[in-house]
Amino acid sequence: MATKPKMVRANAPTSNTDKVVQQLNAGWRNYICDAMKLNRDTFQLAQGTLGLQTTDSSGLFLIADAVPPSSTIGYYDATSMNRRSSAFLDLLSALLPETNPNALQTALGDMYATWIAWKNANPPQSGETVLDYFKRWEIQSAVDPGRAARAEQAIVAAQNTPLLKAYAAFTNPAGQQTFVDSAGKSYSLYAYAATISNAQAAINQGGGLTLNFDSNKMDTSASSSFVDGSLSGFYLIFSASAGASLAQENAKAAGSGVVITGTINKYATLSSGPGSWYTSSEVSRAYNAKGNAQIWDPNSSAGDWNSFFGQPNGSLSRFVSQLVLVSDYSITVTSKATYSHSDFQQIRTNASFGVWPFFSASASSTQTTTYNLNSDSTLSVTQTLPKGSIQIWGVTVQSAP
Repeated sequence: MATKPKMVRANAPTSNTDKVVQQLNAGWRNYICDAMKLNRDTFQLAQGTLGLQTTDSSGLFLIADAVPPSSTIGYYDATSMNRRSSAFLDLLSALLPETNPNALQTALGDMYATWIAWKNANPPQSGETVLDYFKRWEIQSAVDPGRAARAEQAIVAAQNTPLLKAYAAFTNPAGQQTFVDSAGKSYSLYAYAATISNAQAAINQGGGLTLNFDSNKMDTSASSSFVDGSLSGFYLIFSASAGASLAQENAKAAGSGVVITGTINKYATLSSGPGSWYTSSEVSRAYNAKGNAQIWDPNSSAGDWNSFFGQPNGSLSRFVSQLVLVSDYSITVTSKATYSHSDFQQIRTNASFGVWPFFSASASSTQTTTYNLNSDSTLSVTQTLPKGSIQIWGVTVQSAP
C-alpha cells in the first residue's frame, strides 16, 4: 500500500494559513462540484492518500469502505479512517434475532454477559459460522455443559433468521477480495461494486471539461447538510518531504491567490455499493427501531442507535454511495505570489508529493509534475495524468439507512 506523504505545518503563520487553505478547499470543492454538475448537498471533495490512481481495486475498495466525515472536504487515509464494514459487524453484534430474541440469553443465564464481552473483543473469523464462533468461546469459557448445549440449540434454532444469515454473509470469504502489497504480503478487503474494471468502463464513457478557477472569485459557501470548511490534517499549499522547510512558502502562496487552468478529458461517477457481505435489511431494521429492546440487545456493549445512526458521529450515519473519477488531464496551478530563483529551486526539490490541491501517494505516482518560474516571478506547476490512469477526486455521501 502507498506510503503516506508527510504533511507540512507552518510555524508562526499556521493558524492564519490553515484558515486560508480551508477557504481554498471550500472554493475548489464548489467549483469542481458545479463544473461536473454534481449535487452540492452530497458531493465531498476527497484529499489524501486514496484520491489516487491504483493498479487494482484496493484503493477503490478502501475509499468506498471509509465512513465519510460530515464535511465538504474529506481527508481519506487508509490507516486511520473508520470502516463501514467494521461498523456493520458491530451493528450485527448489537441486535437480537427476529424470532425468539431472548432464547440465547435464557439458555446462558449469568454467563450471557461473559459471552457478550468476549464477542465484543473477538470478531468472527472468515468463513466461521455463528455456531462455530460460539463453540470457540465455549472452549475457553467456564460455561457448564448443560448451559452450553441449550445455548447451541438456541443458535441452531435461530440460524434461518435474517440476522444470523447476515452474520454468515459477513464472514463468508466470497464477500472479500485478496490483494498483495508492495512487500509481497497478502491482505483482504471487503468488496464493493467500485472495481477497477468498472472504473475503467465508467471513465471510457465519461465526459470532459475545461478548468478556469480563480481563488479571488471563488464561492466558499456550503449547504447546511455539511459542516463548512475542512477537517484537521489537510495539506497546505506545498506538501514537502522535507518537514517544515516550506512553511513560509505555504503562507505566501496561501495568502496571494491561486489560479487553476487546464483540461480534464474524462471524468465520471462510479457506484460504490457494498458486496454480498452487507445486508441492508438488517441496517434498516435497526434504523427504524430506535430504543426497541426487542431488536436492540440491552446487554450488548457493541453500540446503540445513537452510536450507529446519530448525526454527525454515528459510525453508520453516512456512507459513500459513488466515487467521482478523473483521467487524462493536464492542469496548471499558478501561485500569484512572487518567488526568487532560490525559492523556486527549493520548492521544486522538496515538494515531491505535489502542489495544492493535487497530491500523490508517493513520489513515483503515475501523475507527472513539472515546475516553471514565470517571467513575472510567479510559480506554475503543471500536473499531468495520462490516458488510462484513474484518480478519485471525490465521493457522493448519503445518510443512513
